[in-house]
Amino acid sequence: MKIKHSLFFYLASLSATPIIGGCNLYFNFANNLYATEHDTIAIPFTAIVGTLLISLLVLLLQRPYRLRRTSNMPNTLLTKSASILATIVTAVLLLDNLIYWLHPNHLPTFLIFLTASYCYVYYQLQLYGITKTGPTH
Repeated sequence: MKIKHSLFFYLASLSATPIIGGCNLYFNFANNLYATEHDTIAIPFTAIVGTLLISLLVLLLQRPYRLRRTSNMPNTLLTKSASILATIVTAVLLLDNLIYWLHPNHLPTFLIFLTASYCYVYYQLQLYGITKTGPTH
């Protein structure tokens, strides 16, 4: 079972979210789209970085499941439960960000979260064996 490529694409797109989101927030702020008397850039940027960190931490919960699956070892109830919990938490985080950034002024940020979400769903389908990996699909 080869799932490294889809994991790489997910991590790459997720890692790009603070860069693209930060640039988008800065350019919107520079174009006076936000009120200048409030700290409007720091809070959304912190949310983007927080999403990145939480997603990476939760991804570590799936590591035992992924290692056992790739080495064809049986998974315990604990590894399955932790992996499913990680999937649910990450899916909720990504969906929440998609809804939050769905605004014409935040299109680049929305698109990078959409890309990360697509890569995550594909990675999860491969991880749980729903989609086969390989050159035949």
